Amino acid sequence: MRYVDLGSSGLKASALGFGCAAVMGRVGRKQSLRALSEAYDAGVTFFDTARSYGYGESEAILGEFLQGCRSRVILSTKFGIVPIQHRPWKRVLKPMVRTVLDIVPSARRLIRKRVKAQFQENQLTREVLHRSLEESLRKLRTHYVDVLFVHSPPVSVLAQCDLLEDLERLITSGKIRMAGISADADVITTALVAKTSPITAMQFPVNLFDLSLVKHITAAEDRGLMFVANHPFGGIDRVAKSRTRLTELAASLDVSTELRDKLTTGGDGIFSELVLNLVLSDTGIQVVVPSMMKASHLRANVQAISNCRFTREELAWLRCNLAQNLN
Repeated sequence: MRYVDLGSSGLKASALGFGCAAVMGRVGRKQSLRALSEAYDAGVTFFDTARSYGYGESEAILGEFLQGCRSRVILSTKFGIVPIQHRPWKRVLKPMVRTVLDIVPSARRLIRKRVKAQFQENQLTREVLHRSLEESLRKLRTHYVDVLFVHSPPVSVLAQCDLLEDLERLITSGKIRMAGISADADVITTALVAKTSPITAMQFPVNLFDLSLVKHITAAEDRGLMFVANHPFGGIDRVAKSRTRLTELAASLDVSTELRDKLTTGGDGIFSELVLNLVLSDTGIQVVVPSMMKASHLRANVQAISNCRFTREELAWLRCNLAQNLN
């Protein structure tokens, strides 16, 4: 496993993080705990969750798992999207929904729409901040989190002086080590320009379909910020489209013989190796947090991070050419 410094925070973590969005969401307790354990045993030390993940239950499972090893990991969570309290009968239905998704993957879009209705977004008041953090600390069974992200806020959050001041106070008190924003490109770009204190950590989607932030990130590298990329594979539909584009590139006359050999002889693991290193190589991004609920996905991702066969020049060329005609 490769380990990196997280900006100028003094914190260090694995470049491959564990995204906990699926914990108690797409998978249940037993599989979640097994996946967390396998990731930790493989050297993963960055775990990213949120109050809203797993219908509000992800943090509790992660907190259960982290007993005995909390001091050896970097833990980030989020506030701003509040899960609506489930009635008992809805909890009973969740395993049935997971079974449906396993049998009929195409049902994901419909279920996502239903799931979105279970949350209250843009809950960005000072009261919600403190109440949410206390609930996170209780469920995570810890007295502090390393990074607290504001979850999917509008750009206007950068002008909420009272909220930002309270985040600063939480850092001073030791309840959080860093404050950040987890958002889409437009909010992150504005935050980079605004240089808003105390925001020093930023999380956002980066994949072959969305590389727009890379140039802004590299320009801000000397400011000691922490950058975390999520959704590196872009979803099921985009994975298929990316694989097709990769095959086309491998057959192009513009590709060197050496690069073509790498693209065509790497087996199934070549896709993970390519995507994760395209995100991390020369972009200023320190950590990438895919969902790794299956052991096979974890193994492929760890191998990809630890032993990249592509040179920096090859990755730069591929990043440029793969992005063309994907949207």
